[in-house]
Amino acid sequence: MNEQNTFYIKILSPVHIGCDEVYEPAGFIVNEQTETFTAFDPLDFFRKLDDKNKDRYAEICRKGTIESIAELYKFMKNQQYDGLSVNLSKEFVKHYKESLAKSSRDFQRELNQFAIARTSFNPTTQKPYIPGSAVKGSLRTAYLNEVAKSKRITLDSRDKKPAETLEKGLLNYQKLENDPFRLLKVSDFHPIGPCTTKIIYAVNEKKEDSKFKARGPYQILEIIEPGAVFAGTIKVLSPLTREAIREPLTEKAVFNSAVTFYEKEKKLEDGEFNAAGITAFNLEKENDAYLLRLGRHSGAESITVEGYRHIKIMKKRGERPAYSDKATTFWLASDASTGYQKSQLRPFGWSALGKLTDELQATFKQLLTEQAAKSFPFSSGGMPGVQTEIRKPVQPALPVEEVWGNAFVAYNAGGPGKITAQVPGGKAAILQGRDKLKGAVAEVLHKKLFEGKKQVPKACVTVRKTGNSYEIISVEPTG
Repeated sequence: MNEQNTFYIKILSPVHIGCDEVYEPAGFIVNEQTETFTAFDPLDFFRKLDDKNKDRYAEICRKGTIESIAELYKFMKNQQYDGLSVNLSKEFVKHYKESLAKSSRDFQRELNQFAIARTSFNPTTQKPYIPGSAVKGSLRTAYLNEVAKSKRITLDSRDKKPAETLEKGLLNYQKLENDPFRLLKVSDFHPIGPCTTKIIYAVNEKKEDSKFKARGPYQILEIIEPGAVFAGTIKVLSPLTREAIREPLTEKAVFNSAVTFYEKEKKLEDGEFNAAGITAFNLEKENDAYLLRLGRHSGAESITVEGYRHIKIMKKRGERPAYSDKATTFWLASDASTGYQKSQLRPFGWSALGKLTDELQATFKQLLTEQAAKSFPFSSGGMPGVQTEIRKPVQPALPVEEVWGNAFVAYNAGGPGKITAQVPGGKAAILQGRDKLKGAVAEVLHKKLFEGKKQVPKACVTVRKTGNSYEIISVEPTG
């Protein structure tokens, strides 16, 4: 019997899930008063300028000097444009403002640091989402740690892929098609309530209170702010034959391991915070929810298996790195790159996973409706003098997913890469972007689809319907 449930994920601390995309300085306008920036496509920005400003914009671009880049940003700063709004910390606004005032050489150096890593987002809505692969990876790590308590795997120091060997031993499989986690189906999780992102700094701190600073340079990241709620589905399938999956998963075992592992990691982290002179971070989660760790900078211990950890420790410049079963530093979320108070630092990645009941779903939909109502009226063009258009808020719809049991799947390597899925009756779905494709397609099909560029005549494809179009969520072999 297959188990299927709709779940929610509530963000408890800043979460950043990389997607290999960045906000470039030429693609956003900073509003110092509201402490936000508006992100946009530079071509769309140019098209919406009036003739006078188009000429000015083109004139600045033709100069092609470092000074002209600063001049361009100052020009953009005085424009108004409707686009994706992202919150900023006070220190980021200050940092950006000071960078524009620097000399040419210093400005160029500062400019190189202002490529902001964007968190995973839906290209249609521009809203953040949590990839199913991130949730599945978190559950898998917890499960491996639970199994490792009762099963010992001997690793050869000459093994070039020790992590892969360890997982195969713990989960009792040799080929990818026999991996029990192949039957754990996790959809992407999309927002069902108010959801905002913010630009913050990731700073490196030593785990023990020390007069010497950690060596890692700060990073600028977009994070999903605590309080955001996402919905998706998790299915535990039963194997067709015992021989295919020797040790099948159960929903109870998967979630119980998450409770045991992540609650233990949270207690260990609290102890490390105290040792480093940092205030421990209190989590506010529902009683029936499971604790998870998601995304970048979740901590080396939260993404590895206890008893087999081989964490790289960087030494002084010129010295070879060492390896340990414990990390000596951690990355923490901060509103400032320097001069911050340790009491203001927060850990990355903590979230809660729970069953989405009808009552919770109604609550989240109401919150989303109220948020949408506050967004109107708005200016249709965002430029001074454009007539305001009043629109009524639209009742939000939860993600609608379908499973196509016998879909024809093809891969097109051109451009960003694309896979298409079709079923009898004319319905078709697509997915673009090489990184997304590898995550959506089961590994057992990678060689045939991506390397051999062969079509898969029959596959089990999960899709999400948006309006009249379909987006591929996952592609799995049938049976």
